[in-house]
Amino acid sequence: MTNVEFHLQLNHNETWSMSRLHFHDHFELLLPLTSPGNIFVNDQVYPLRRGTLYLIGENTLHRTIATGFHARYVLHISRKALAQLSTPQTDFTQVAQDSFRRVTLDVEQMTEIIELFQALERNKNDGSFGSDINQTIALLNLLIRVGPTLNAATAGEPIRNKDFLRVAPILDYIRDNLSEPLSLDHIASCFFISKHYLCRIFKSATGFSVMEYIIYSRVLKARQLLQEGVSVQQAGELAGFSDNSHFIRTFGHLTGLTPGRYAKEYQSSDQILLKENLR
Repeated sequence: MTNVEFHLQLNHNETWSMSRLHFHDHFELLLPLTSPGNIFVNDQVYPLRRGTLYLIGENTLHRTIATGFHARYVLHISRKALAQLSTPQTDFTQVAQDSFRRVTLDVEQMTEIIELFQALERNKNDGSFGSDINQTIALLNLLIRVGPTLNAATAGEPIRNKDFLRVAPILDYIRDNLSEPLSLDHIASCFFISKHYLCRIFKSATGFSVMEYIIYSRVLKARQLLQEGVSVQQAGELAGFSDNSHFIRTFGHLTGLTPGRYAKEYQSSDQILLKENLR
């Protein structure tokens, strides 16, 4: 049995707010144990609540903000790991096709899934005889339980407060024009508002700044282009970076890898996954 890589955490915080937007190459299974809060995904805001199970896709821009004490289970697992665990009859990668899904659990479902998370937490691979197999079994039990539930789930309705309704068209405009120059003055003029008002309502609705959203969205787009085999320079240009050295620095700062190294590692892991799927 192949050892499957994943990362599970049970986190507790007196207050919780992600310091910045982020994305990653793996899927995130999130189970809040407390309420309330919000989660920003792509260009929408959803409630973050106890009793709701969330699946956040790979390469999905997101940020969570909770009010007061916050506890949650967070499981990170890659597409490669899901493929390793899959069979022709039970394909876990099919559950993770969308960038975001959430489902409300009843009390019985919530209790059952918490117990499966606890079992996975207990069965750590400590190097002793059989611990790796026990860990994989615990992971499989969790995935088999949540798979059908998430497969039938959708993103659901986002929060539609007044501030976010004002900002939604701006988010759409930024996303659709990442390859173009996007200054605060330019965006404000496009929507016939002042730069100060733009910054205020954007921060109020999303929890982060306009330029933060632009930079992270551009790096995310560049990553996706690199995954498709686009050259480093062209990926930077298509993502809206006018200077290649600035692109390389920014990409490295936000991801920990240079664009060239990221592309090479992604292509290498993609080839491994392809070989495993052909077995």
